[in-house]
Amino acid sequence: MKPQKQILHNCLEQAKQYLKLGNKEQSRDQCDMGIAWIATKKIEGMGGEDLIEGIKIDLWTDRFWLYLENNDLML
Repeated sequence: MKPQKQILHNCLEQAKQYLKLGNKEQSRDQCDMGIAWIATKKIEGMGGEDLIEGIKIDLWTDRFWLYLENNDLML
């Protein structure tokens, strides 16, 4: 069964949509929300190899950070 797209997929998709519309702050906020959600899961005891929405947590972290860096959204 294919994992359902939920919070992290939606955060990244929203970030992309906001960037297309030229709203860098909202795009950055969506990435920050995704990173914060991942951090919460790690605090709760999940590890980097655990899956969220069918993808390893470490890969999610990389996706969000690379998106921020590649689109000049870092503060």
